[in-house]
Amino acid sequence: MHRWRRRSLSHFLGLTIGLFTIWVLLSGKFEAKFLLVGLLSSLVISYISIPFLTIKNARTGKEFFVLNINHLKLIPYSIWVIKEIFKSAIDVSREILKFHVDYEPRIVYFSMPFENPMAGVILSNSIILTPGTITLDVTEDGIYEVHAINKKAANDMLSGTMALKVAALFGETCEFVPLPDMEISDIPREVF
Repeated sequence: MHRWRRRSLSHFLGLTIGLFTIWVLLSGKFEAKFLLVGLLSSLVISYISIPFLTIKNARTGKEFFVLNINHLKLIPYSIWVIKEIFKSAIDVSREILKFHVDYEPRIVYFSMPFENPMAGVILSNSIILTPGTITLDVTEDGIYEVHAINKKAANDMLSGTMALKVAALFGETCEFVPLPDMEISDIPREVF
């Protein structure tokens, strides 16, 4: 518990510094009274926000701070996702514009049991943002059910590239496991 308090204090200070920096940049006021008001506002907002910015892992009960992410890796990941969005949009547009639509929709399953729940959220949203794929379900065990519009989109999901990039973003070393086409209720829980 004592260790969590120390971590919580560092998150509180980091959030306060971040909010105060944004306040200074947006206000452009550098007089002492304005800086003091900005600092006090940042402290109060951080104090109120910290409990809302911590989430628990449903499996382990371990708590995580939502904004605890490798910011240096976030920029290349964001660029990569934007590039993937454009590539997928072109592929989906090409399929739509064909006279003979030859798409093969399928549902694929894979396991990626992240420890940090935010990693699962980022992966699910990245899948949804990419045209041609939709996250249908994610279990507490980290089993993803994804609808893919065609075989290429399905193979891209089953390659695990996106999932492993998200794991690296959060400093996790979990293993990506493509699963056979089956219902999530048919997957034995003891495997995971």
